[in-house]
Amino acid sequence: MEEKHAEVRLVEDNKTQKVAAKSKTWGKKLLNVFLIASVSLMALYFVGRLVWRFSGSNQWELDRDTSGVKMYSWKAPGSDLKKFKGIVRIHSTPAILVKMTQDPELCLDAGCTQAKMIERVDDQLQYYSFQFKLPFPLHAREFVVREQYYQNPRTKDVLLEVVAAPDKIAPDSCCFRVSDIYNTWRFTPLENGVVEVEWFVNMNEGGFVPDVLLNTRSKGMFQLLRELQGMASREKYQNAKFDFVKER
Repeated sequence: MEEKHAEVRLVEDNKTQKVAAKSKTWGKKLLNVFLIASVSLMALYFVGRLVWRFSGSNQWELDRDTSGVKMYSWKAPGSDLKKFKGIVRIHSTPAILVKMTQDPELCLDAGCTQAKMIERVDDQLQYYSFQFKLPFPLHAREFVVREQYYQNPRTKDVLLEVVAAPDKIAPDSCCFRVSDIYNTWRFTPLENGVVEVEWFVNMNEGGFVPDVLLNTRSKGMFQLLRELQGMASREKYQNAKFDFVKER
């Protein structure tokens, strides 16, 4: 009887060992598949990054033309980020638009927070700071910029240059300070009280922000330009006058 029980136990032990061996084999196979898939995905990612980086026509391309707003993008080979340009025509004056862009509250319309003027040197030169929150887990960004206005004496168009001035104030632990900005606004007076507004954006928020997120900024630009007529029509801007802005 004992021998019979021993044989049964031996058979059961063999079955258990075979099951364990099969499980171990399948585990190795699954691990190998996972490793191969991971390496393949990483290879595809890096290949995709290289293809994207060296793609681009190196010229302005029209992406959207609706609601009176034209949106363009520029992708240069060797760069991961696009440059963007939006154009709209509204009924206004260059002086009104200068007044509007000097108002920190305009930044709130674009979705930023903590907008304030740091220093006003004169009508043509000011320093501002503002913040933008990014989706979790990305850190909020803080912008400290110098805004300088120029008017072309011949065409009467007004150019506003917005460039980074990261050392103007002390760093704030709340946010990542952006140091790569060169944006412009151009207000070109046309006939019958119409002004063509061109908004150019060329910046890099820095830190780890996926390119795919940064390269969708034109959506926010389009929305703001579409609403620009209403913003410029606000009563507080209507009596704007500046010595450096000469009307036609």
